[in-house]
Amino acid sequence: MNFKSLSLAFLVALMLSACALTRSDTNPWLDARAGQSGENIAGKWTTAGGVGANWGEANFIQDGSRFYGTLGSYYVDGSINGEHLFLALSSGKKVYYTARLNRAPDGSYAGKVVQGAIVDNSNRADDGFTLMSMRRLGN
Repeated sequence: MNFKSLSLAFLVALMLSACALTRSDTNPWLDARAGQSGENIAGKWTTAGGVGANWGEANFIQDGSRFYGTLGSYYVDGSINGEHLFLALSSGKKVYYTARLNRAPDGSYAGKVVQGAIVDNSNRADDGFTLMSMRRLGN
């Protein structure tokens, strides 16, 4: 590999890392969306068998309108407001996905997930999203 190719590869890697979301980007977003809710989402959930991709099982701990835990291989920071869940899925220092899920009448949640951006950012509202649904496991 010549110097020009190596330099170009380095610049591309630098640009991609500069565009990556971190928890310092998503925590203010989650705090701003946190609100009143009578919902208790603590416990075990699954994304299997529903609309969208199978992200794995989730286990959440709720602290008021914020919650934390895991979903598959990702760490989750989240907030709840009324019948809406907002999630930031991360691994290490990088946030890979954000999601907004809406409560269904049966108590499950479903919505969209965006990679590398905040889900309800107006310029990414319909870019490259996928669907996620979660239902509670057990009681």
